[in-house]
Amino acid sequence: MNGRDRPGARNAAEDFTVALDPAPAVAELAALWRDLEARAEASFFLSWDWIGCWLAASGIAPLLLSARRGGTVVALALLHPVRRRRHRVVTSDALMLHQTGDPERDAITIEYNGILADRGCADAATAACIGFLRQSGLPARWDEVLCANVTPEFAAAARQSGIRLREAAPKPTWRVDLEAVRRGGKPYLETLSANTRAQIRRAMRLYQRRGPLAAMPAPEIATAIAYFDALKALHQRHWQSRQQRGAFADPFAERFHRALVAEGVASGSVELVRVAAGDFVIGYVYNFLRRGQVYSYQTGFAYEDDPRLKPGLVSHCLCIERHLRDGAGVYDFMAGDQRYKRNLGSAGPALVDLVLQRPAPMLIAEDALRRLKAALRAPFRRSSIGRR
Repeated sequence: MNGRDRPGARNAAEDFTVALDPAPAVAELAALWRDLEARAEASFFLSWDWIGCWLAASGIAPLLLSARRGGTVVALALLHPVRRRRHRVVTSDALMLHQTGDPERDAITIEYNGILADRGCADAATAACIGFLRQSGLPARWDEVLCANVTPEFAAAARQSGIRLREAAPKPTWRVDLEAVRRGGKPYLETLSANTRAQIRRAMRLYQRRGPLAAMPAPEIATAIAYFDALKALHQRHWQSRQQRGAFADPFAERFHRALVAEGVASGSVELVRVAAGDFVIGYVYNFLRRGQVYSYQTGFAYEDDPRLKPGLVSHCLCIERHLRDGAGVYDFMAGDQRYKRNLGSAGPALVDLVLQRPAPMLIAEDALRRLKAALRAPFRRSSIGRR
């Protein structure tokens, strides 16, 4: 019996019918998802461009959490069942929200995660879905639901539902409010601190000795794939020089992104930008585009020995100025507290990792031990801070 036929759980106030079933065939799921996506205020990461490529690349068979009101689908999310083990003794049946539970396949990092919901009832539909998961007798046993990088709206709905949860420290996001820059009437550079302005202008003058500065998006798929290959090479070279793996070390990440670039460039939701001074390549910027918001997802820069050259600051500045001219509303650096994000943008909504839990004895004991450990460490932490 599928989600359309099964009565599920009802919320009398909003008249929602919620169900959890094996996800249907890809073509049917894509049609459901795109129809709801047109009625939702969701991030690029909840668009079918991202979700569809993730499903195809990961090869998983997730469960579909859905809510309907009056027969119309008003909320959708994908939950993948996994068995988790930690601390050698704690095991749990978990549902992963738009993730696989495999570190390699989850390294692509979903952000602004949550439940895709109709803008007319988004908060209520999200709350109904979370409340439904508290029931017994679901088609998938679960002890925990892992929700990575969820939005403040999803986190608020989870807290208000009364479900038992564990919450990690919030992750700051940074962005440039392009509408505010337009209203202010100043060039974007003039909105930055004097020190950041000076660094960017000096770097631009040095680059301009090699040729005119330009940030050019790939006009078609073949060029975009070539830019992606060049970005990956620069990115991996930089991070491997620092004894780190880089974002494209695993084959899954490359397979996923090649599909996403091809799909997204064709639909206009992905851009690969080549930033250059004449024929000299400064770097590449990989962005997602959705309803006036630019998500700056990944980069690859040509770092040099001269510290006055700032390929990252210059590349982002040129991309921001281009989107400012083209009418975008936000240039989003997303999660992370890197210095360049703070220098170029201002604080956005914080993301958080949530673990929704059933009151299982092992999980209760684990939480108690975690709190005890934190309490025992607190005096040492305060002493260390005092010495500093």
